[in-house]
Amino acid sequence: MAILTESEKNQLDQRGFLLLERLIPPETTAELRERALSLAEAEQAAGKGHSYLANDSAQRVWNLVAKGEIFEEAIQHPKMLAAMTYLLGADCTLSSFTVNVLYPGAPEAGLHIDYPLSGLPTPRPNSPMVANSVWFLDDWTLENGATRCVPGSHRRLEALPEPGMAYDDALQICGPRGSVLIVNGAIWHGSSENRTNESRVGLLGFFCRSILKPQQAHLELVSDEVISRATPTLKRLLGFDSLPNTND
Repeated sequence: MAILTESEKNQLDQRGFLLLERLIPPETTAELRERALSLAEAEQAAGKGHSYLANDSAQRVWNLVAKGEIFEEAIQHPKMLAAMTYLLGADCTLSSFTVNVLYPGAPEAGLHIDYPLSGLPTPRPNSPMVANSVWFLDDWTLENGATRCVPGSHRRLEALPEPGMAYDDALQICGPRGSVLIVNGAIWHGSSENRTNESRVGLLGFFCRSILKPQQAHLELVSDEVISRATPTLKRLLGFDSLPNTND
């Protein structure tokens, strides 16, 4: 069973994020990237692309667990799940698993905290409630939109980042392809401008405490085939262990 070191736990506690460098083997990273771009292109061609930011310069592909066994396997990565368990408890569930593409020219997305934290009254909980795993399927650099984080901002329980404001303490988290960035959802964070001529491709594995409503109703979206081959871990992540009671 994969575990976090005390240093890694301390980074999550104090800074609110942790970069696990080169966590994913190169061949798996390349396959994930190829599959991610193929899905994004297919959804655009079908007129179903989920685009956002100015000029539709960024794109999401949702419901990855239903779109290939490689994604089923990826979302169960032991070290990544060890970080989520540390932050959100051993019964944490998957909220959503998506492709995230920043096309050339994509602007900064703006600093934010993750929903539902952004909709809660203040002071917000000081224990982690949601967390993201950001999968680098390219080298993430200062030029191609590497995620910005404000260290320690998860402890600012009364405040939110102001739109358009530049924060001097924001850091761009750069790293080699195959790395996974773990982000407490309460950290002020956001993607940066892609100033290159290449797409920056990543995955977002978003998790929540089991008491929260996930972004996607996985058990209604995945096929019976996915359920039939799911490991106990994947079944828990999809919500089997946190279904509402049906006693009458």
